[in-house]
Amino acid sequence: MGRALKIQKTNIGSGTTVTGTPPVTTYNQNVLTDAGYPNFGSLTNPVFNSPVQTLNSEQYLGVVGGSPATSTASATNPEIAALVNILLADGTDSYTATSSYTGRIIRQKGSHKFLVAATGATINDEDMVVGQSYQIASLGTTDWQAVGAGTDYAVGDIFTCTADVGAGTGTVYVVGQCVLSNTATPAAGNMAIGYSVGDSSAVYASYITNKWVRDWNGMTYGNYSDSNTGTNNQSNENFYPTNFFTDEGTVTWSGAEVTGGASDANGSLQLAQVVKSTS
Repeated sequence: MGRALKIQKTNIGSGTTVTGTPPVTTYNQNVLTDAGYPNFGSLTNPVFNSPVQTLNSEQYLGVVGGSPATSTASATNPEIAALVNILLADGTDSYTATSSYTGRIIRQKGSHKFLVAATGATINDEDMVVGQSYQIASLGTTDWQAVGAGTDYAVGDIFTCTADVGAGTGTVYVVGQCVLSNTATPAAGNMAIGYSVGDSSAVYASYITNKWVRDWNGMTYGNYSDSNTGTNNQSNENFYPTNFFTDEGTVTWSGAEVTGGASDANGSLQLAQVVKSTS
């Protein structure tokens, strides 16, 4: 699989800032970690995309995941916006429960499998399914210990519902594992991550890391199933360097001979713009 996808997180109250003259120190500031990559403005002699430079000094190459319960996506530091349809413990799915495929990545579980949250709508505590995993979106008045969240619970915690306790005011996101599929309307147990190349319409990833995305050209999953028992058979897929900001132009893969990609010439690769969430 290579290195797992970076996941943006907000560490609550863990930072200190010093501002003003005379300097004033402010403690217990929220700190965003794994928010992205060094921007072009922080690099020595940065090489932007060409032949037309559409990236600016505040932007960067690479993408990250993240959940709105535990991070703070923005236009400067976006997160991957996924389409997800989680298979629920009662045999239904998250699209049926929320009428939305909108989702976010909590962590990577395999080369084409992710733990995701269905974030298109929150679920009220009385509508939780026993045996299903959830992420706390808001605490409200819910008795979280009674539903299985433990004693030291907080927004962003993931737990498996163990009991139906009635109507508090807390809310959750549905959480589950999904595998990548090549459609905007994934079936239960599946998901999709969109991207574009050279002003193309959105297409979907067969594989994605922080730095690379692959298409479905020649791509199959051996013995494919929703439970992800099959092997990932990569053959003739095109692959592209990832970013959140533009699908225009190419970048140079320094010191490498590129084969099997969208461009075979001297390490020059077409950029892919991955669909993002900024809030």
